[in-house]
Amino acid sequence: MSNEELDIILEHCRLNHRPSQEKLYKYYYADMFRLCQRYMPDPHIALSILNDAFLKAFQNIGKYQESLGNFKSWLKTIIINTAIDYLRKYKKDMRLIHIDIDVVQEKGNEDFHLNYQWKHEELMQHLLQLPGVTRTVLNLFAFDGFSHKEIALHLDISETTSRWHLAEARKRLRQSMQLNSPKMAKHE
Repeated sequence: MSNEELDIILEHCRLNHRPSQEKLYKYYYADMFRLCQRYMPDPHIALSILNDAFLKAFQNIGKYQESLGNFKSWLKTIIINTAIDYLRKYKKDMRLIHIDIDVVQEKGNEDFHLNYQWKHEELMQHLLQLPGVTRTVLNLFAFDGFSHKEIALHLDISETTSRWHLAEARKRLRQSMQLNSPKMAKHE
């Protein structure tokens, strides 16, 4: 979709034009659904988060300003925040590990990189093996650029706990990727 087409669709969405909303939803559906699945692997819950986020986007589309960034980034922020709201609401059902001691930081611990040669589906299989909160911290930190302070505020955990979950995610992903793929073992 060209920028001009997107601008027209967004203007129609501001006027609550349902066919334009549907077109926008269908255009961004696949990317945004994958984003939701990073936070919540259950496809039904991920779809619910996606739909709630699109509803929020359509209700607030008048507040979107192109001068502050592109539409996809704005929509992605709404989806991430909706996923965080969902996780916070249902936190009692999730396994959360609180760590009150200082985590020993390895050199380069903050530099978490994934091998982007992995296909999305392969990477998702590894991510789905992580516990919910650990996966969420990894998503927020490595993929969405949140700091540990921001993660702690969003998830109502300490910064130390956030760092522990990131270290745990790194350890588990490394093990999972090495066990399940001879290609990954060669790259390390």
